[in-house]
Amino acid sequence: MAQLNLENGSAGKRLGAKLVDGIPPALITGLAAVVGMPLIGYEQVSSSSAVLDLSRFFLVTGAGGLLALGYWIFLWGWEAKTGKTLGNLMFGLRTTDDGGFAPGWLAVFLRNLIIGLSGIVPVIGFVIVMLSNLFDSNGKRQGWYDKAARTFVFDVRRGRNPLVTGGINGPSSFAPDSPPPALQPVSSPVISRQEPSSPAQAVPAHTTAVHIGSPGGAHAQPSQPEPVTFSPEPVVFQSEKVPTGRTAPLPDFDATHPDEAAGETVVSRPATAASYAPRSVRIRLDDGRDFVLESAALIGRNPAAKGSESAQLISVQDEGRSVSKTHLHLRVEAGRLWVTDRHSTNGSAVTGTDGERTPLPGGQPYWAAPGSTVHFGDRSFKVEQA
Repeated sequence: MAQLNLENGSAGKRLGAKLVDGIPPALITGLAAVVGMPLIGYEQVSSSSAVLDLSRFFLVTGAGGLLALGYWIFLWGWEAKTGKTLGNLMFGLRTTDDGGFAPGWLAVFLRNLIIGLSGIVPVIGFVIVMLSNLFDSNGKRQGWYDKAARTFVFDVRRGRNPLVTGGINGPSSFAPDSPPPALQPVSSPVISRQEPSSPAQAVPAHTTAVHIGSPGGAHAQPSQPEPVTFSPEPVVFQSEKVPTGRTAPLPDFDATHPDEAAGETVVSRPATAASYAPRSVRIRLDDGRDFVLESAALIGRNPAAKGSESAQLISVQDEGRSVSKTHLHLRVEAGRLWVTDRHSTNGSAVTGTDGERTPLPGGQPYWAAPGSTVHFGDRSFKVEQA
């Protein structure tokens, strides 16, 4: 079952996650010190003095320090773009901004700076800052470092992950405020035949024939006119020509008129139902917005058409930048939606109604049937028949 509610990360999990994040650099620097200790040079110059050569020791520990610094920079960017760290993954936590999206570089820098400064008071200062969300009057949501950086920490194992479900507000499809309005019947302005209600009212199905005696004359012998009413199904007529000089019985609702110049009579017949195939498609984004497409559209963080290309532009928010600026091209033809990945960085895929996920090769159109879900980066939309 879908997890609809957001759950704040507990103080214990936050503390545990931060400790896990600190294990790799501690191991790197510790190992460098162990390796460097035997490399310290010692030379006795007199009975009362000696010279220590620390150059190789500093070289090894300096290399370890650079590796540790590289780790912290990597962790900084990882959390800024995805809300993930080693500790967050282990304890099922995600760091977000105040909208529920990726926090960004500055926010992560501020919160880690405050956590780092807490080390001025060894151990105790760090623990108090990490447990400061227990003192938050706003439902234990933010620690002191979170308030300064305007970030949140959510438990995605117990609740919804806002990073992939439309932020803190989430898509409206999770919990709609009210049921959709009921469909109201409407009458069509097209005239059709009313079924007789009794044998006394019944009339023959074909009551009119056209007799053409000569190219210059035509006459019709109608019987009692049939009652008519409005039908909910539209009827469209197509023309067909019958050679002059023949008697042509007309089907229901056919209309005729002579074409004297050509020596033919034009008979109008109902068009086939294939003419009424739906020409539009509806897509529902994971942030709750929906669009009805009739021709072409471009989706991305900041989509832009190329040259004379004409398309509807649909922009989506993606703080983690998993979505390219112009990620997808959509085209509607005869009620079908064709999806083309515009050679995006993080790719696209379509999950059909059978649950099978198909990656989309760049530049190749793919038919997304109604009921399927199209994934682009960390975002998605569902395809529906309009």
